[in-house]
Amino acid sequence: MEKHHLVSLRLGFSTQQAPQVEQLGLSKFIASQLNTTDTIAVPDFLKDAPKTLRELQALRKQTAAQPNSEKLAKDIIKKGFEWKAFVLQRCFETKTPLREKINLYFQNHFVTTLKGVKVPYWSYTYYKTIHDHALGNYKTLVKEMVYSNAMIMYLDNQQNKKGSSNENLARELLELFTLGEGNYSEADIKNTALALAGLNFGEEKGMYRPFLKDNSTKTLWGKSGNFTIDEVIDLIFEQPNTAYFLSEKVLKWFFEDQPNPNKIKRYGDYLIQQQFELKPFFQYLFENECMTDKGGTQLKNPLVYLLQVYNDLNLKPNYTLMVFWLKNQGMDLFDQPNVKGWKGGKDWLTAQIYADRNQFIDFIINGSQQYANRLSKRLEKFDVGKISFEPRVAITNGKSAQAILEELTQRMVFATNEEMWAELHQLLKYDFDVQAENASKSILTVYQYLAKSPEFQLI
Repeated sequence: MEKHHLVSLRLGFSTQQAPQVEQLGLSKFIASQLNTTDTIAVPDFLKDAPKTLRELQALRKQTAAQPNSEKLAKDIIKKGFEWKAFVLQRCFETKTPLREKINLYFQNHFVTTLKGVKVPYWSYTYYKTIHDHALGNYKTLVKEMVYSNAMIMYLDNQQNKKGSSNENLARELLELFTLGEGNYSEADIKNTALALAGLNFGEEKGMYRPFLKDNSTKTLWGKSGNFTIDEVIDLIFEQPNTAYFLSEKVLKWFFEDQPNPNKIKRYGDYLIQQQFELKPFFQYLFENECMTDKGGTQLKNPLVYLLQVYNDLNLKPNYTLMVFWLKNQGMDLFDQPNVKGWKGGKDWLTAQIYADRNQFIDFIINGSQQYANRLSKRLEKFDVGKISFEPRVAITNGKSAQAILEELTQRMVFATNEEMWAELHQLLKYDFDVQAENASKSILTVYQYLAKSPEFQLI
């Protein structure tokens, strides 16, 4: 695989940005992706949705006595599905996919789910908070996440009050968001929970309720005081593993399933030097990791796989169908299986997932009315519309069969071997005529073969 295609896949969701990488060079390309100022406006389908728990409860009460009392629950499910499609559309259509990939990383780092939050508008404000702070200061981002209404709801901190402690948010703050397992004590969890007592829902973000707040003295890492959660987070960022924990997780998300400990330390040290400013950290890490053209260190997650196929084959997106397919592949957007998020690694390519990917490619290339009908029936309540594809592979050099094969392999797979080349030359004979009536179908058959290869599943 050519280096600029590899970079585009690693820092985005497809090879669509490969020409930009080649034209700008690595450093300028990364900078252009990180120096964005766009924001996330409220989607139209959420503008009239309940924005607070009080509004949601009032709407439930209002509709409870009506004949269509189930409509509210169905509307919430539908809006949740529309939210997933909205996020997916941003990933597919954006000119700065690296920014969206960072956003999605942090959504899997600070997990909340639509099922757990129950208020789709809160999932929007939570994701907008990530977007607004994901290239700022990491400590600030952690604080904003703790105050998110979605996070408070997902981890039940509304139940955490003076005299009745709930440790869910405290535990995940230490274990999954900042320090990692083994770098804190049970006493640290208990005292962090006391600092979180009384932090409840607010209009835009969480707020302390004075009568529910615990004003006792808390002791963490040798320091004592009547700490708020902001002050506890300040103490967390004085602990040695905070930077390295983030460094390891970022490397796993973007580059390799088992990162080298020396790399983890190197980038963690740099994050500390930058006082936890994320933009220079990402610029430094991405530049260094993308210098090599070595591939095959990471299994593609379903989103990268899907968007690469859609871009390669110039398919018109059907976001409802795409969200549904991702769910079947184990990457249900905004509904991870648990607070630890998607595990990644080998979980992205079980035997069933691999078989489903191959079946999907076959359906796109060859078509199957039975398969289309089955999908349509499962998605009929979401107005998915007609499911059909018109795949087309764009080739820049169609002078010969060898040129076409070299272009596709350089774009699609990180490595080739003699067996693969023998198969490819059977699919596209040396005397292949690009002007022939079925030439495009033959090229699609080559794409189909490569997309089903083990090498295509890797970055």
